Amino acid sequence: MRFSISVAVVAAILVACGGDSAPITGGGPGGGGNTCTSTSTAVTVQDNSFSPSCTTVAANSTITWTWGANASNGHNVTFPTGPNSATESTNGFQFQRTFPTAGTFTYLCSIHGAGMSGRIIVQ
Repeated sequence: MRFSISVAVVAAILVACGGDSAPITGGGPGGGGNTCTSTSTAVTVQDNSFSPSCTTVAANSTITWTWGANASNGHNVTFPTGPNSATESTNGFQFQRTFPTAGTFTYLCSIHGAGMSGRIIVQ
């Protein structure tokens, strides 16, 4: 009995700490369940936020993050399993990532943490 409970606890922890494709549920900047109203492949990085913070795209889409005029305090785009952008504060700097397979990919600015996060849903 103890063994099966331990296995269940470990499994729950692994699911909760999953990689790029672990879905986010609930509120917050990148939260809101598994739907996004945006279908944009362009994300603006500024004012300690990503805009849009959630977008839905087709497989093989390339997302471009562009640093806006108010990104001067430095930001990055960091995924649980990379590739990740450099930390940058230059207006107009761009980072691109292609998403070849379906899944939900969460990211954040490692400088500002979960308060500056987003997700890409690839269908």
